[in-house]
Amino acid sequence: MRIGPLRIHPRMFLYLLVWFYLSSVALVSAGLAAEATTAPESKETFNLILPFKDLTVGQGQEVTMDTEIVNRRRFPVEVSLALDGVPQGWEVNFNSRYPSYPIRSVMVAGGDQSTSKSTTIEFKAKLPDNAKPGNYQIKVTAKDFASPTQYVETINLRVTSKKVATGGLKLTSQYPVLSTAVGQTLKFTVDLKNETNKPLTTSLVAQAPPAWTVRFKPQFGDQQISSIQLKENASETLSIEIDTPSKAEAKEHPVTIQARAGAFEASTSLKVTTKGNPDLRIATRQDTLNTALTAGTKTAVDILVGNAGTAPIRNLTLITGKKPEKWTVEFKPEKIDAINPGEVREIKVDILAPARTIAGDYLLSFTPSSPDATAKSVDFRVTVSTPTIWGWVGFGIVGLVVVGLIVVFFRLGRR
Repeated sequence: MRIGPLRIHPRMFLYLLVWFYLSSVALVSAGLAAEATTAPESKETFNLILPFKDLTVGQGQEVTMDTEIVNRRRFPVEVSLALDGVPQGWEVNFNSRYPSYPIRSVMVAGGDQSTSKSTTIEFKAKLPDNAKPGNYQIKVTAKDFASPTQYVETINLRVTSKKVATGGLKLTSQYPVLSTAVGQTLKFTVDLKNETNKPLTTSLVAQAPPAWTVRFKPQFGDQQISSIQLKENASETLSIEIDTPSKAEAKEHPVTIQARAGAFEASTSLKVTTKGNPDLRIATRQDTLNTALTAGTKTAVDILVGNAGTAPIRNLTLITGKKPEKWTVEFKPEKIDAINPGEVREIKVDILAPARTIAGDYLLSFTPSSPDATAKSVDFRVTVSTPTIWGWVGFGIVGLVVVGLIVVFFRLGRR
C-alpha cells in the first residue's frame, strides 16, 4: 500500500489559526481577571493576640505581657476590653505603654488591602504578698463596639510560694527630656531596679556627645560612682549630672545610659535640648575707655558692641547711668534690633559738656539693656579742657590786674 504526502486544505489551516488566537485571548483575559480580583475582606474586624496564656508567678511579684490588637479592616476599629475572675486584692489591668495608664478600650487605625494596622498594649498583673499558691484563671473579653466580632481568652496564672526568677535589670526615667542653655549642667533622675532574686553589682556607663561630661551620683549624696550594689528585687534612684559644653550646638542631643550586671543589661535614652547662650561684649575702637573733649563742644565716641555667644541678642540699648549735671549724652542708633552670634555693631555716642565746665576728669557710666543678655556697666573717663579763647581771656584779666596794681603803686609812691 502506498502512502502519499499529507495534504492540509488551506481553509482548514485558517480555521486552526483562528482557534489558537481565540484560545490565547481567552487565557490572557482569564489571567488578568484573576489578578484584578481582590481577596474578600475578612469577616473578623480585629484579632486579639496574647502571646502567653499559661504563666508562673511568685507571691508578691508582678507579671507583664505585651498584647497586640490587629485591625483587619480599612477603617478604624474600637475594641472594648474586659477582665473577669480577678481575685480580691490583685491588681490586674490592661495598660497603655507610653505613658502607662489603665485602659478599658483601644482604637486601632485602619489598614489597606495589603497591610494591617495594630496597637500594642500591656497586660499587667501584680499579686499581693499573701496570695495563696494555686492556679487562677482570668478571663479576657475583647469586643468590637460596631460589629459582632468578639474574642474570649483565658490566662492561667500559676502562683507559687517562691519568687520566680525574672529578667535582670530595669532602667527608667520619669523625665527623660530636659532643656538648658549651653555651658550649663542638667540633672536627671533615673530608677534602676533589680528584678532578680539575687544581689547584683551593676556598672553604669553613659554614651554622650564628644566633650560632654556625665556623672553618676546617689540621689541623696555628692559622691561620684561608676557602679552600685543592688539587693534582690530592690530599686535605687540615681542622679545623673550632664555638663554641656559652652560651644555646643543649639539642638536636641541624645544621651544613652546603660546598666550592666553579668548577663543582665538595661538602658534608657535621655535627651538634652540645648539653647544658645548670648555673650555681650563692649569696647571702643581704640580699645580704651577714656576720651578727651573741650567744654562746650560736642564730641563723638565710637562704642563697639559684639555678641561672642551662640544666640542672638535682641533689642539692645545703652543707658547712661552716672553723668555730671547738665551734660548731654546721645546714642546713635538709640536701639539695635538684633546682634547675631559673632556679629559686632557700632554705636556712636555724642557727649557734650557745658561751656562753663571746669577742666578736669569726669566719669560717665554706660549700662547695656537687653531681654536676652546682661552685662556689667562700663565706666568711661572723660578729660575736659576749656576753650583757648577763655585762656586768653584769663591772661588778659591777669594782665589788667597787674597793670592796675602798678598804677596804684606809683600813685601812692608819689604821695
